[in-house]
Amino acid sequence: MSEVLGIDVSHYQKTIDWAKVAASGKRFAILKAMYEAQSHRKDETFEANYKGAGNYGIDRGVYIFIASASIADPVKDAKALLQHLDGRKLEYGIWLDLESDVLRAKGKEFIRNLCYIYAYHFTMAGYFVGIYCNRDWYLNVIHDDLKADFDFWIARYPAGDNGSYNPASTLKPSDSYAVAWQYSSKGSVPGIPTKCDLDVDYDGITKLDYRTSYKKNISKIALEVIEDKWGDKNSVPTRKERLEAAGYDYSEVQNKVNEILANN
Repeated sequence: MSEVLGIDVSHYQKTIDWAKVAASGKRFAILKAMYEAQSHRKDETFEANYKGAGNYGIDRGVYIFIASASIADPVKDAKALLQHLDGRKLEYGIWLDLESDVLRAKGKEFIRNLCYIYAYHFTMAGYFVGIYCNRDWYLNVIHDDLKADFDFWIARYPAGDNGSYNPASTLKPSDSYAVAWQYSSKGSVPGIPTKCDLDVDYDGITKLDYRTSYKKNISKIALEVIEDKWGDKNSVPTRKERLEAAGYDYSEVQNKVNEILANN
């Protein structure tokens, strides 16, 4: 399949005429559904945008911005978004938005665990999960485990960003690590009264399949525990809290850890 163009929008784009957006050739829209975890309140335009995009055949996804308050209780954060979604269909899944300096300061291992916690709750609800970040984050912050397990939507804009799409641009992320590119934050789209972010999906597949590959077998998790990838009893959150939030039975994991250590 060939590339298809899309947008991502929130209340900042105000009231959108989705008939005009569809007529302009946009095939998918990634919507803001919820404010960051301080309030968990629904984005004011989410309902209208979800309905409007769907009415005109535009495939829909949502993003969740993960920052300081999200870190404190990722399970509550994930469940709040699921409550807003209320089981509704998302053809383009849920994207974990990783760009907070507060989150970056927590380090690769912490971010890795946090992503698995969110992914567990969202995939258990039947949604595809991907990661959104910029190229610097991908190269310098994202753990290799996440690179192996998730699809990535990469943000990277030209210095003179004017909203145009250049498929031959040297800034275009390689499809060896990205499935989609947010190529502008200053796009002009018919039907949208403000500038908005513009995106391209490389393979044209905007009906993304639900998958559960993020939940690993107990032996794999036990080895990660031994490698100190899940923290310890003094971590905040503790190793037990992190593992249980990601859907694992702590006692089962610890028994496997003890078994592995006894045989080595």
